[in-house]
Amino acid sequence: MIRSLTLIALAVLTTQSAHAALKLSPQTVVDLALKQGLEAKRAELEAQRSYLTLQQALGEFDFQISLKTGYEYNQAQTIAGVNNLVDRTLTTTGLLSKRIRTGTTFELEYINTQQASILDASSAGNRLPNAHLQSTQLTLRQALWRNTFGYADRLGVAIGETGVKAAHETRDEALETVLLDAMTRFWETYTADQQLQEDIAAREKYEQLVRNVRRRSGFNLATPGELPRLEAELITADQKVKTSSAAYLASVDRLLTALQIKTGEQVSIEVPNALPPVPKVEPKNVENLRTLRIAQLNYEIADRNLRRTKWRAYPQFDLVARGRTTGVDEDRSRASAEMNAINYPTYFIGVEISTALDSDLLRGQIADAEVQFAQSQNNLNLERDNRTNELRDFERQVSSQYSVAKTSLEVVELRDRVVRQLEAAYRQGRQPLVELIRAYNDLFAAQRARAKAVGDYHIILNRWAASRDELVGNNVH
Repeated sequence: MIRSLTLIALAVLTTQSAHAALKLSPQTVVDLALKQGLEAKRAELEAQRSYLTLQQALGEFDFQISLKTGYEYNQAQTIAGVNNLVDRTLTTTGLLSKRIRTGTTFELEYINTQQASILDASSAGNRLPNAHLQSTQLTLRQALWRNTFGYADRLGVAIGETGVKAAHETRDEALETVLLDAMTRFWETYTADQQLQEDIAAREKYEQLVRNVRRRSGFNLATPGELPRLEAELITADQKVKTSSAAYLASVDRLLTALQIKTGEQVSIEVPNALPPVPKVEPKNVENLRTLRIAQLNYEIADRNLRRTKWRAYPQFDLVARGRTTGVDEDRSRASAEMNAINYPTYFIGVEISTALDSDLLRGQIADAEVQFAQSQNNLNLERDNRTNELRDFERQVSSQYSVAKTSLEVVELRDRVVRQLEAAYRQGRQPLVELIRAYNDLFAAQRARAKAVGDYHIILNRWAASRDELVGNNVH
């Protein structure tokens, strides 16, 4: 018979020296999944992107600087008729601005103008052909409405900071999902490993029984039909080994892919305790669960965004104050000294107001923010109900699955006892072969069910721990 898959699986399961086997335990799987798993890396990268919103909000308080310079040649006429024949003007302007969290914007502007002119006869006595104008202006703009004393700006920063917190919580939740998936694959591989070993043992049982019956047939001691019946059972057992081999190798591939392990080494599944008792845990306050904290943070973000959107829809009303000093002279240094001496100041104070009239855009933004707020509130309540029910449900499932796994061990012991008794009776000729075959099949089915029940128990244990935020534990930080 062709047994390629079986031989591969047997090679994987064959005991080798310690240096030739890749040993995987639950803790090893946890460490590798967090250290080099692609899903864990994606969760970390997604969390890093959350800083953009915060940096954009803080960017409102950045220093802004602008420089510009230009040259103008002017021979134009004016309607008043008073103009120079030619003006050659070089203007350089520098502007530095800064907004602070009180909604106050400071602007410092410096202008240097150099002009060389061919003067008209009417203006020749009033000015020199070459002149320098230097001026410095300080402007203070205070938001009184819309961004009242920086209220909307501070809301933007709070939204960004809360978003970072929510992203870190979301990252931890994603890492817990990564661990849960890796552990599920580990226990699926354990189950497939155990079932393969049981199927191989079952096939060996039938091979031994076929050999015995063949010897008996040589002495005409076998009952008619015994040998072909056993050979049919052996073929069926061999088919199960092939199927189990494929399932086991596929499980190993999925596990190694999740852990980003590329190796030709054999895999050894190590389980310290196949059936630990149900853990005794303290009641969990659903409000402390990570998913509830994420929902609460998103609710706070939506609430602040709604308030900020409404404030930004108000008319803009600013207090503006300016102070300016100038200096003019044919010599640049004297013009600068005159400016610095503040001999010719200019002061201004006033208010500016601007607003949109009947804005569909603003109404739409407010309506969308209100919907987002309502969604976040609904999601928070929904998450609270779901997590409350989930905790109770998992606690019941763990107890139930533990009972199933424990009784599956007892069933295997009972089925094994039946087989031993029927084997003895069959050798003595007191029991027909068909009953022994049925007992064999019942035992093998119980062994496969035992492996699955134990694996399912560990999977539901991990899901329970994840629902309580206890699967990640100290493995993340």
